[in-house]
Amino acid sequence: MITHRRLVEDAAERTRLPSGWAARAIKVTLAVLALHLDVPARQRLRQAVPGPDRDAAYVTVPRSTGTVTNFYAEVAARLPASPERGQHVARTVLSLVARDDPGLARHLAGALPPDFAEVFTAPEARPERLPGEDAPLTEDEVRAALGRRPQWSGDAHRLTRTVGLPRDRVPPLLHQVENDARELHRRVGHSVSDDGITFTVRTRSVDAVTSADLELADRIDAAVAAVGSGGRPG
Repeated sequence: MITHRRLVEDAAERTRLPSGWAARAIKVTLAVLALHLDVPARQRLRQAVPGPDRDAAYVTVPRSTGTVTNFYAEVAARLPASPERGQHVARTVLSLVARDDPGLARHLAGALPPDFAEVFTAPEARPERLPGEDAPLTEDEVRAALGRRPQWSGDAHRLTRTVGLPRDRVPPLLHQVENDARELHRRVGHSVSDDGITFTVRTRSVDAVTSADLELADRIDAAVAAVGSGGRPG
């Protein structure tokens, strides 16, 4: 039986995402998967997943004819994340679904094109770096990434975000961001001024922005959203 709490907790542990972002990753993965299913399979998926995730599996648009590569790309675009990260997250989520409801996974696999068979199997444990994470992004890629992250600015060498918070929220935010950076084996720069905290992300070894920096920026956004509202991430 699939339960929302266990699914979120296990997805967070295996993807190294905060629980709030793991919950989002589950919804995104289910929503994109539903696009590739016919109506009966969509109904089966929606009936089987927990209540908090049920609406994600509800779509009425025509079935997508895309490949599994298109599926991973769409998951990555909606998170947003690098293509490699999107694939890792999607397979992690769906392998957990298969673990908790093998019958559902078999039914869905039978309703999907053959190249989707791998999506219900767990990916290899994520290394400290995925291929390409330290490769500099092009200027076009950075512009596209900034378009999906309106709070950030910068160029192909570095990205920055300034956050205005009450002073009592600054220490917990810095604590969470530093924890996130350690988990991702990254470093994050920050400075404190009257305007708030300015975070800077870049990959020093190549003096450029890489996909790993985008992942760190997304973790910072999640921390700001949680701590800024008076809570703590996770």
